[in-house]
Amino acid sequence: MKKLLLTTASAAALLAAGPAFAQSNTSTVTQTGTNGEVVVDQTGSSGLSTVTQDGDNNSATVNQAGNSAESLVIQDNQAGTGGNASDDDNTANVTQDGDSYSIVRQYNDGADATVEQSGDSHESDALQTGDNDTARVAQTGVNQTSTVTQSGDANLADVAQSTAGNVSTVTQISGLNQAILDQEGAGNTSTITQQGGLFGEAANTANVLQSGDDNRSTITQGGVLNEAGDIADATVRGVVQSGDDNESTVVQNGGLQDAFVEQSGDRNVSGINQGGTFSAAHDASVTQSGDDNDSSIVQRGALAEAVVIQSGSGNDSDISQGGDLSTDHRALVTQGGNGNDADVLQRGYEQNAEIAQSGDGNSADVDQGRDPTILIFGAGSDHDARITQSGDGNTVEVDQRGTRQDAYIAQIGDSNAAYVDQGSNTGEDHFASVTQSGSDNLADFIQRGADQSALVTQSGSDNESWIDQSGSGNSATLVQVGNWNESTILQSGSNSSAQVSQYSSNNISSVAQSGSNHTAVVIQGVAP
Repeated sequence: MKKLLLTTASAAALLAAGPAFAQSNTSTVTQTGTNGEVVVDQTGSSGLSTVTQDGDNNSATVNQAGNSAESLVIQDNQAGTGGNASDDDNTANVTQDGDSYSIVRQYNDGADATVEQSGDSHESDALQTGDNDTARVAQTGVNQTSTVTQSGDANLADVAQSTAGNVSTVTQISGLNQAILDQEGAGNTSTITQQGGLFGEAANTANVLQSGDDNRSTITQGGVLNEAGDIADATVRGVVQSGDDNESTVVQNGGLQDAFVEQSGDRNVSGINQGGTFSAAHDASVTQSGDDNDSSIVQRGALAEAVVIQSGSGNDSDISQGGDLSTDHRALVTQGGNGNDADVLQRGYEQNAEIAQSGDGNSADVDQGRDPTILIFGAGSDHDARITQSGDGNTVEVDQRGTRQDAYIAQIGDSNAAYVDQGSNTGEDHFASVTQSGSDNLADFIQRGADQSALVTQSGSDNESWIDQSGSGNSATLVQVGNWNESTILQSGSNSSAQVSQYSSNNISSVAQSGSNHTAVVIQGVAP
């Protein structure tokens, strides 16, 4: 049994009964399956509705008001009737009150599509070729465009667009994916692609909110169980852009990835690329509240975590973690000033790098370990680097090789520079610490061999320190409190100790130790 209900001009068009109506609406309904149900209600003028049903138990409801609304609903894959038709139990609901266009195509079983368009010049295209897919599209304002393509099974796509000129595209190729997309500003563009998975099931989630203008968001999820936001809690967004002209790109492959991006300023750029072959459980979080910030995170390997917060303007952060045989990486970058640059590249195993820059024009670079080469498996291991810069124009570079290296650098003044190069393929267990509270200070470290330790404290200005350690078990400690001091410590033997204290200004100290078990103590000036 088929059920057909037509009101106003649609009944006149099909049944040719009664006088002509001024609205000039047109409705065409074609039903060739069984138990199909169609309801068409056209109360505006110049409306056009076409519904085509095959298969069994399909339902279509079309409500059109206003002028020149056009709706096309197709629940027929043209495979004929019977058990091979596979176009049963679909539901389509379309509501339009303006000059807008909607097309819903449901070619398999159990699909559900709801399209609501209020205003003029909207376009909605929903294509459902999988089973049990759900698509919800709500567009208000003017000139919104939505495209939803679901070819996997049991996918959910929820799209809401308001204001004007927003464009959204949701493509779900694999199954069990969920996407929520909300654009409240003007001229925003969002693209969500969910694919990959195991046996056609991916179970990826994406949740995007763009409330500013001219923002761009792209999420591509392959693999299994990737998350960019929370579907169960719609307030937990994967990408939030509330400023203007921001750009966010998230690409997640492998499995168990998380990505959260929030940009509230203008012209910020965020790119996150997580996982690959044999990788899993990565987490990346980016928060940019200033203007013209740029953050890029690429994570490979396993169990990597990266958190970037940039609250100033013109900051640049680049984090790349993991290699072929890498494990637990973690990088945290916080830049509260303007024009800061932080780069973290981590390979090997169990690396950790933390950078906090609250001044302006600071630069920090951390490079820890590297991927093993052929027949060499000790090139990278438990490295740790912590950098804090609260002044302006400071520069830090840390390069750690070998195993179990550790470096700590704190720069509180202005225009200070610290360079730390630790280990190589055969080096291990080095420690370097630099504290600079003055301005225009220089500390340069080179540590080779094993079990080297170097500590430098510079609280004056224009001080320079060079420490070069090779061999094993050497320690160097330098304190510069005055101004224009110079210190050089060279240790090439083993188990030697050098302590240099410069408490006045314009001092020069040079210590060279090439044997074993040496001790050198140099004091220049009077301790404060």
